[in-house]
Amino acid sequence: MNTSPLTPEDESLLERVIETNERTVDENFFGGAHIVAAGVQTDDGSVYEGVSLPASIGRASVCAEPTAVGSAIADGYRHDELRTCVAVAYPMADHEATEVRVVPPCGPCRELLADYNEDMRVVVPVGGENRVVAAIDLLPTRTW
Repeated sequence: MNTSPLTPEDESLLERVIETNERTVDENFFGGAHIVAAGVQTDDGSVYEGVSLPASIGRASVCAEPTAVGSAIADGYRHDELRTCVAVAYPMADHEATEVRVVPPCGPCRELLADYNEDMRVVVPVGGENRVVAAIDLLPTRTW
């Protein structure tokens, strides 16, 4: 997988999403609601955020990345104007992590990000550091 280091703009996006995560997490709702926050930055530098939305029926739960993408689209941005995405997770008591950390998108979110912009830059943890990869590179065997 071809990766690159984070830019100062990526670092700024990451810090903003971390602040959102820390502000919105609710450890007492659904056993830990909104533990993931995501941000999508557009070509003009605008940032749209979203949080994970747990539900009593698992299929109704929504990841943070789609809520961030949907927010940008609802505000008038086109799919090809979505430039960068990052998601972070809050360290719950039953997690090994002790601080907010970057998390890679799950399988369905990888599909969604690649559907909306194959070239979207996605921040992921690689070998102990945060790196940037193209959304399509997160799906190496995608055939459609």
